[in-house]
Amino acid sequence: MNQDEMNLVLESARSAIARHRLALMKYCVVTALLCSLISLAAQQFNDNLIPLGTTLAINLVFLFGLDWVMLKALRNEPYSYRDFSQFAKYFKALLPLFGIYAVILAAGVFALQAMIHLGAVLLVLPALLALSVIFLNCINHLTLFSMIETHQSAWQALKGGAKLFFQSRKLILHIVLKTIMLILLGSLAVYALNVFVYAPQIDAVLKSAPEITEALIDPYFSTNLSYLIQSVGMQLVVSYIAIVSGMTYGTYYLKRRSSAQQA
Repeated sequence: MNQDEMNLVLESARSAIARHRLALMKYCVVTALLCSLISLAAQQFNDNLIPLGTTLAINLVFLFGLDWVMLKALRNEPYSYRDFSQFAKYFKALLPLFGIYAVILAAGVFALQAMIHLGAVLLVLPALLALSVIFLNCINHLTLFSMIETHQSAWQALKGGAKLFFQSRKLILHIVLKTIMLILLGSLAVYALNVFVYAPQIDAVLKSAPEITEALIDPYFSTNLSYLIQSVGMQLVVSYIAIVSGMTYGTYYLKRRSSAQQA
């Protein structure tokens, strides 16, 4: 694709996001609230394994269903909660993909430990992790789109998705900058909401305290309500990033597929 075609992809993606983001975010709100409530409930029993496995399973179904729904949205087809049940049909086909991601995760953990021992973690790790997550997120979108559209195997779809991703140079820069901006704005908004909820109590404590310290405010950021605000809020930020990247690369994928069919 040339520069003009890439600009057209970005314009089409922005238009699609503006039309569908509110409808798509309602699925994200339900998922974020459900995962946060499960984690919060498990914390009361000091159990981390069950909520981790449960929320991971929920998010796997959610992310696949979200890509399915976004493809339908880009084709201007009606979509609903029922579309998330399509995960069951693709479960066996997705197992190799989950295995590949497990290997990538294990390699990332190993690399993290190696970098810590080398003392390079503070300089390299944040940028490396951020770029890796952004790249894997976009490649995952393209992989799932290929599996849904062409019924390719997980390995073939992953190879094709990675190839398409690295051919979309302008889109990569766009998504990286957009992701950084959304993380910064989202984190600020979540923090501001947390402060706003407890503003009267914090104000009263600060006025009555002879000396202002962090210990006076910390309790208001460790309550169950505060946990829900932060957990749900950041999950919604991540979900919106998934929508932006998914709709952008969905538009790119469909245009590339259409061009290939016409050739």
